[in-house]
Amino acid sequence: MFYLGRAIFKGGNVLEVKVNIHTIQYNEYGDTNDIKVNATGILYEKKDNTYVVYKEKQDDQETTTSIKIEDDKVTIKRFGEVNSTMIFKENDITRSNYLTPQGMFVIEIKTAKLNINMEEKIDIDIDYNIEIMDMFKGRNLIKLNIYK
Repeated sequence: MFYLGRAIFKGGNVLEVKVNIHTIQYNEYGDTNDIKVNATGILYEKKDNTYVVYKEKQDDQETTTSIKIEDDKVTIKRFGEVNSTMIFKENDITRSNYLTPQGMFVIEIKTAKLNINMEEKIDIDIDYNIEIMDMFKGRNLIKLNIYK
């Protein structure tokens, strides 16, 4: 795989990258929430997949996020005060556990659109509906930009 003109070898090199994530959340009542995360992370390849790992700190709580990028699927895992795994594959419905200090919840994700572009940099656009048990329903748009 070539990324930013530099070869990333399987099981080999690790590249430091900038990770910019912009999420817009729409709830079922029409309210919106705009979240932006800018972090420095690492990018590497393993078993024909690309991984990006970064840490973020909020209110003295550190969370590690791992993004696994496959040809037609993106998996985002978060470890820290909140633990979750979110799998995005266009036109698929996935369910997973969302562990918080308040307890465990089941989340359902319906991915409407997933665009992955890994040419000069990595750009990923995800449009999905989310339901957390019978407590919350909404639509989220995520734009990930990963670059050197």
